[in-house]
Amino acid sequence: MKAWFSIPLLVLLFSCALPDDGPPTSSQIESTGMLALQAHQPAAIDRLTRWARQGLPVAQRELGLVRAQTPLTQTEAVAWLQKAAAGGDAKAQFHLAKALHEGSLGLPQDFTQAWVWFEAAAKQNDRQASFMLARMAKYGQGVAASPELSVYWLQEASRQGNPQAMFLLSNAYAEGEGVGRNVMLARRWLTKSAEGDYGVAIQALALELDGLGGPDTVLAKHSRDLLKEAKDHRLMRWNGYQ
Repeated sequence: MKAWFSIPLLVLLFSCALPDDGPPTSSQIESTGMLALQAHQPAAIDRLTRWARQGLPVAQRELGLVRAQTPLTQTEAVAWLQKAAAGGDAKAQFHLAKALHEGSLGLPQDFTQAWVWFEAAAKQNDRQASFMLARMAKYGQGVAASPELSVYWLQEASRQGNPQAMFLLSNAYAEGEGVGRNVMLARRWLTKSAEGDYGVAIQALALELDGLGGPDTVLAKHSRDLLKEAKDHRLMRWNGYQ
């Protein structure tokens, strides 16, 4: 959904999150980061810089993301993200890994190091990082290609709540790829993915249910409802509402 508020109102809403003294909380740092990223407020950037220099990993990550917006400060961005990642911040680990995987922020593409940082974030329950590890294991990026390892990380990402991983895990169980074939688990993960509002899974589940009964059955009605939901889901994305 599109934001209904303007940047000036955003500044007003979060100005109270900028403490005058005392150690800031993670939420206060992230609120300040929002002001720096979206409102480009100089005072917010100054505070992030001060906190980052005090060794606070969340502030280092937020400052890194701010600096990453400008090509001339991408080297500084990487330095702050590296500090935050080394300090154990999972989001910084993910962003650093993503830059290494893509070869962005002025970094050379390095799948081996990307794997290291994705794995560090995944072990802190970052579901996006776990999904990336599943993808990398499937295609042999950073590690030898392994359907079994890919499924392991799909299971982790699914457990952490990633609907796209749930859909791919369902396919793995349905096809017996990297894991023993299991129709019940395939259906269970497909259903969970659909419940997570993943449009492809909604449509796949609808089509699957459509073949299980006549046109007037409860399953058929549920199938039609799901197909309509999938269509609405696609329309919302096409129209820029999501």
